Amino acid sequence: MVARSSNAPAVSRRTLLALAASVALVPGAVFAQGAGDAPRQFIDKLAEEALAIIRSAGTGTEERRKQFNALFLRAFDVPAIGRFVLGRHWSRLKPEEQQQFLEVMGEYVAGIYASQFADYKGYNFHTTSVRMTGEGEAQVPAQIDREGQQPIRMEFRVKQEQGNYKILDVAVENVSLILTKRDEFSPTLNSEGVQGVIKRMQAVIANTARG
Repeated sequence: MVARSSNAPAVSRRTLLALAASVALVPGAVFAQGAGDAPRQFIDKLAEEALAIIRSAGTGTEERRKQFNALFLRAFDVPAIGRFVLGRHWSRLKPEEQQQFLEVMGEYVAGIYASQFADYKGYNFHTTSVRMTGEGEAQVPAQIDREGQQPIRMEFRVKQEQGNYKILDVAVENVSLILTKRDEFSPTLNSEGVQGVIKRMQAVIANTARG
């Protein structure tokens, strides 16, 4: 699992994770070009789609937000992220409660990234390689180049399922998205339960929707 770093650049963590989203880390062998390069191509294509939304002329803020939401919901493995974030609390939920949490979680993650990514300032994003990390999983290192500043380094953990790739985690300067969210929600889970977390996510969703 990704460790936390105390030396992350002085840039908003949410903004960095949002930039990363447009698009247990175990180093492995680099995939050969061809079929093994598919995880990297998946991230590259995702970045292209996000940039196309940003640059689309005549698209209103609300429509752009909807397009971002759809893109991020499609790209992330929301069920896997949700289960990890809740930890032991997941198994205590009824099936309908699990479904409610995942629906709100997906909209929450997509809404934050859609809102933050709208402030994209034209940084140059590019993947750098791809590594096998396990059965059907790969790690895709990438970076955001900023003129006159150190590049922002990130890694995408992706998996292949039924022929499609999904993002399991994003680490920006060794700060993990899923670890950050688990720690962020932990106090509320302990004091207010899962419904407390859902209410907090819904408040954030409403705020991002207002733009």
